[in-house]
Amino acid sequence: MAVDDLSKVPGLTGAQKAAIAAYVNQNKREDVKGSRSQPSAQVVPLATYSTRASFYRGSALMWTRDNVDFGYDYSKVVWTSPYQECGWIFPNMAWNLGYTKYYDTTQNDRFRFQNRIGAGVVTPWGDVTLYTQDFTHRISVWHDGYWSAWADN
Repeated sequence: MAVDDLSKVPGLTGAQKAAIAAYVNQNKREDVKGSRSQPSAQVVPLATYSTRASFYRGSALMWTRDNVDFGYDYSKVVWTSPYQECGWIFPNMAWNLGYTKYYDTTQNDRFRFQNRIGAGVVTPWGDVTLYTQDFTHRISVWHDGYWSAWADN
């Protein structure tokens, strides 16, 4: 269900609608981190460097963070270690649905992360989910420490 249709979901509080809208309407592209400078052709990599690419979305009430720790030596991506984090304060909810590596070369690796947010209510019979929406985030890491992250939706 689109965020514009939240008024049609019975039982959502104003705070829940605000938390969902804040998550959905957040900046959908992270600024590029790292540098694109390439060492001269005479430089031979003697060390492996490491950094973390991270895409955070949400607020204190409901958030997800997709991460890729990676090593590089200015000629190739040496290793990658993707993982997800999430948190929420009920009745808001956030879930990590997993990730896949969909592009793998010596100089660039790309990952697709799946997340779900939602809102619910407590009833005498248990928790009831009133709203859920899935999101796709992507992270691309490069051989020179450069990375970028963006949301598909």
